[in-house]
Amino acid sequence: MPRLIMRRGPTPGAIYDLDSDEVTIGRGRKNDIVIHDNEVSREHCRLIRLLDDYEVQDISSSNGTFVNGLRVISNWLLQPGALVELGDSITLEYERSPAHNGSARIAKTEPLPRSGDAESDDCRHVLMMTMGPTVGRVYFLSEPMHSIGRDTGNDIMIQDPEISRNHVRLRRVRNEYVVEDLGSTNGTYINGGLLDGSHTLAVDDVLRLGTAIQLQYLQQSSTETYLATDPTPSKRMTGDYAPQELSFTSFINPVPAQRKISRLGTGLTPGGLEDHVFIAYARDEWESVIANLTLSLQDAGIQVWVDQYLAQGSEDWRAAIEQALLECWAMVIVVSPQSLNSNYVKMEYRHFLNREKSIVPFIFEPVRPMPPELTRLRTITYDVVNPRRSFHKLVFEIMQLRRS
Repeated sequence: MPRLIMRRGPTPGAIYDLDSDEVTIGRGRKNDIVIHDNEVSREHCRLIRLLDDYEVQDISSSNGTFVNGLRVISNWLLQPGALVELGDSITLEYERSPAHNGSARIAKTEPLPRSGDAESDDCRHVLMMTMGPTVGRVYFLSEPMHSIGRDTGNDIMIQDPEISRNHVRLRRVRNEYVVEDLGSTNGTYINGGLLDGSHTLAVDDVLRLGTAIQLQYLQQSSTETYLATDPTPSKRMTGDYAPQELSFTSFINPVPAQRKISRLGTGLTPGGLEDHVFIAYARDEWESVIANLTLSLQDAGIQVWVDQYLAQGSEDWRAAIEQALLECWAMVIVVSPQSLNSNYVKMEYRHFLNREKSIVPFIFEPVRPMPPELTRLRTITYDVVNPRRSFHKLVFEIMQLRRS
């Protein structure tokens, strides 16, 4: 049976079973799924059954409906694992679950099945993605062995070039999980240190695969359930399960606001980016266009900020991104298929859009279809024959925005 699980919002962990041909979601009492949040319109969106899945339609909501970071304009067919966002504060994950008795739309989280271990286990074991392609996604651990990798044969499949086909294994020993690297190319790290041998996971341990994927290990008592009427999730759960403990930047990486900065640091002082323009781009395009674009803007007296000098995924990088998103007054998004395939770039420009900050799309390579939220903006197209001319147009556009 298809269902929605609230990953971020007033009742994290609430499960909404989908068993009707049409399901409406909104703040109003007449909806099938009622979500009490100011970001949610009285009638926000509807789900329409299509074979075994559902299509989502926005109902002219004030703050929009988004699937995997893209705004829903017409019908959008949901696939398992899709993240549905209502405005800027509600995240629901769509998945298929085995049918069970009862037709209530909101069900409590079922206890994990026993793994067959002779000893009892009074905890749910959880991995939550805090950095990667589906930030906020939760993987429940219940079996004696779980494998993680890029290959479809893994229990937890993560499609990312940094991940090996068979990257890491979690083995259950009594009531704990032991993690072992499987000879991965880019390595496995525990709390920042390279994993050599095996490691028994402790609550809040951070498991990093390569440089791009990060999972946090959590535990929940098997007696704890998240009912739709219970607004207070367990304090042991972090990330999207405890939004009241997060800084505004939980959309980039839901980790506690008290962030550790390395000795290297971000090189930024508070308020140091207030006159800067944020450049959102694909890192692989640095040499082909970003470096020259940055120099051209700087030569024109425009202060810019790029994340090129920080290791992507590091604590310093995340702290710098957060400060830049808060303080930079405008953004230039360098549009290309590669940049718009980046979840980070999508979330960066959506952050600016939701706060009504200025954005200038700079079309390095055409993308079809262009995200609807960007088509409404005034764009500058890269001139392959005369790049300098397109850079000058961009400078002029930024200066005009600055004066307005």
